[in-house]
Amino acid sequence: MRLLIFVVVLLNIINYVYGLTLAQLTTQINARGGKVIPQADGPNFNNARFGYNYRYNRIPTVIIQPSDTASVQLVLEYAQTNNLKVSIKSGGHSSISEGVMDNRVTIDLSQMKQISYDNVTRIITTQSGNKWVEFYDYTINQHGVATPGGSCPSVSIGGLTLGGGANDLSTLYGLATDNVVEMEVVLANRTIVTASETENSDLFWALRGGGHGGFGVVTQFKFKAYQVQPVYYSAWITWAWSDFEAVLTYVNQFSQFMPNSVNLYFTAWRSKDAATPSVALSCFYNGNKDDAEQFCGRFRSIPNVVTPPEFQVTNTSYYNTVKGGTDPKARQSYTKGGFLTDITKQTVRRIKTAMESSPLTPYSYNTARLNLYWQGGAMLEKSRGYNAYPHRSYPWNAVWLTSFVGSEFDEMYNKWITKTYRQMNTFSQGVYQNYPDDTLENWADEYYMENYPLLKGG
Repeated sequence: MRLLIFVVVLLNIINYVYGLTLAQLTTQINARGGKVIPQADGPNFNNARFGYNYRYNRIPTVIIQPSDTASVQLVLEYAQTNNLKVSIKSGGHSSISEGVMDNRVTIDLSQMKQISYDNVTRIITTQSGNKWVEFYDYTINQHGVATPGGSCPSVSIGGLTLGGGANDLSTLYGLATDNVVEMEVVLANRTIVTASETENSDLFWALRGGGHGGFGVVTQFKFKAYQVQPVYYSAWITWAWSDFEAVLTYVNQFSQFMPNSVNLYFTAWRSKDAATPSVALSCFYNGNKDDAEQFCGRFRSIPNVVTPPEFQVTNTSYYNTVKGGTDPKARQSYTKGGFLTDITKQTVRRIKTAMESSPLTPYSYNTARLNLYWQGGAMLEKSRGYNAYPHRSYPWNAVWLTSFVGSEFDEMYNKWITKTYRQMNTFSQGVYQNYPDDTLENWADEYYMENYPLLKGG
């Protein structure tokens, strides 16, 4: 009996000294319904490591897809006892592929999809791996409720919420991160804690806007739920490029007086070798179509616009809106941007000149683009220190994007977007942390601004 006790103690000591082996981890993860994807599992490994931006070709040590919070603890134990670092992936939609890093254990939360709704408390509880289209399929199609979140089908709950998160519902209800009431978090010491206004409130403040992996692994969110319309009005309006300046000037003027029930998304792009760029506006109305025409209908006739626009109206559920969102796969891309402090004649002309100087290629899937996202209304009603998300002074988030296939086009698109960003920098302040840029020298000040000292614990 003493010999048996000695052997058990010795085995425990050996396991502590040498760490949890990958074979042991695999057995335990598989038993809990998760997956371990080693490098040797070529096709599955490659499918799991690539995300939105194929310009990054990182090779982690191993990819673990846990099924529950206890499995996340096991992965951290494996990494820590084997002196390995981790990266955390939710949906893989990061513009710089932050969720997958070289020589790290990737904790891929994409299999953690439990979700429920309490119609008494009006709280939606979801694990971090659900994509927003899956989230809305459950909340809207089964319960008629929603919360602000993502607008692309492949964007997941975790990364978007922790960095801010905005879509058409946000002008009325605020950012995704503003609507979180509670989070379940696995800390670096592998303990599980709750973060809310009443429990670990400092952590709760930091995670909402500054939570991209630095404070723990968020495995579950609880959101406020709002009753949503069965059908929403959305207009997609396109103009001739020659009317660009008049259109953007009017869009900006209109935005300053429109109600929170309206949301705008302005975009200009050039694909292939088009002689001129294209320009369009999405006008979304949170209400019935008759009221919507009072506002979005004003874009049918804009002063100083010569060519009548093409005006396409859709009336559908918000689930269908997200499900049908653009979601390019297997592309290389660059993303840069900032919040415009104002849209003046000089700003408009600078944007126009930048788009007209965008690269030309033989292929239609190669695109240079500017997206202007309206982030006003309820998104600006909180103070800049309400949580770690500070960008609450200027409503237009200007995002410059290039999307292309073929390494031979990398240099030309990189030069164009870098030059454009530098030229536009005098018109902007701060960078949205959900569009990270790994070339920023002062990233902490750009992403978190005056809230950064508090995030550091200062």
